Amino acid sequence: MNTRFLRYFVACVEHRTMLAAAEAVHISQPALSKAITTLEQELGVTLLDRHPRGVVPTPFGKTLFRYAKMIDSEMRRAVAEIDAQRGMTRGTIVIGVIPTMTEMMGEVAQTTMRLHPGLRLKLRVAFSSELGRALLDGELDFAVLLLPAEQRSPGLSFAPLLRTGPVVVVREDHPLTDQARSSLKDLARFQWLIPDFPASHRAIVNAAFLDAGLPPPTAVIDVSTIVFFDSLIRRSDLVTVAPATLLSARTGSALVALTTDFVFPLEEVGLAFREHSTLLPGARAVMDLVRVQCATMPGAVATPAL
Repeated sequence: MNTRFLRYFVACVEHRTMLAAAEAVHISQPALSKAITTLEQELGVTLLDRHPRGVVPTPFGKTLFRYAKMIDSEMRRAVAEIDAQRGMTRGTIVIGVIPTMTEMMGEVAQTTMRLHPGLRLKLRVAFSSELGRALLDGELDFAVLLLPAEQRSPGLSFAPLLRTGPVVVVREDHPLTDQARSSLKDLARFQWLIPDFPASHRAIVNAAFLDAGLPPPTAVIDVSTIVFFDSLIRRSDLVTVAPATLLSARTGSALVALTTDFVFPLEEVGLAFREHSTLLPGARAVMDLVRVQCATMPGAVATPAL
């Protein structure tokens, strides 16, 4: 089976139209259509359903897509490893990162461009659960994510970078910043913006208010994560719960953490990668830079090189 045709097929599924896929792999649309037809004839099944608005993989196509992604990933790794044996560090490294660590990864990307100009980085921002699945499917070389507190995904290896926890956050000139400690009654006077993820943070806040005989705060705004909405906090008296890494990463963010009675558990942010999979030299180089960058952040955990 022609691996180039498999790459074309993957592009069709990912871009959802033959035209966009052809542009992505730098061939003409007729040549792409011919390649897909050749694959279908070779396998004896229909891989793509053609519609006026694009293409959708059939059940057979979904199966091939899953394996084709793995094959493409392993071929890319083979080329990169051969390059490393020739003393070259180049190729594409695909990295997953949770939203609260994007600023850190931006610093790492800048350093990578300076030290390893032959490397190209592809960054995928998502929540930890999605990144874990992408690692297992071979879509990522490694990820920086929130490590599971208890049962860890089989097939993945983890290395902690930071041990930190959520904090209650307000803007730097908020009325509550004049107090050494903010009580629940103080916090109840203000409106809240409460992220949906992780749900445990909202549960801890609600439980603390109920235990004190106070109604839990009602979120005037619900967001999936505070990372992309911290400007709302900076421009209002809203109160929110945010990872401490968000504050430590953003110098001059105009956000401060309050001292409160909430008991939030510590959480670990770390590196994750597939077990029994040879890490590309380029991936190792970037992971080392991630460790160096995280070592300067509060809650840093000393980790040996992998």
